[in-house]
Amino acid sequence: MLIENTLRMPYTELTVGGTVYMLRLTALSAARLEERIGMSVYKAVENADKVSVAAELLYALIEGLRPEFTKRETFEVIDGFIGEGGTLPELGIVIAGALRNSGFFGEASPRQASSFAGCTEKQ
Repeated sequence: MLIENTLRMPYTELTVGGTVYMLRLTALSAARLEERIGMSVYKAVENADKVSVAAELLYALIEGLRPEFTKRETFEVIDGFIGEGGTLPELGIVIAGALRNSGFFGEASPRQASSFAGCTEKQ
């Protein structure tokens, strides 16, 4: 379930396996993401059809408010999401919404939007 919070420090909630993860890309988690993968946040979104890049984006979003979270735990969240009937493209929608809610995107460019090919955002 995707819930957007519009408080002073907005975040997006993702619930997997009964655990609520608060997704927020902070400046620090964005910089760490860019250092780890060698590309900008925007380029990462354009490459989000790759599992490794989607996992890095999700890791950065969780790490923003929970710095002790590990990359291994991120893959467990992805596996749990899929195990509960979700798909990788649906997770991409959650990631895109969390990035937008964090203030990193307004409207996606056509190229960015095509990164989540075949997906439509749920209202």
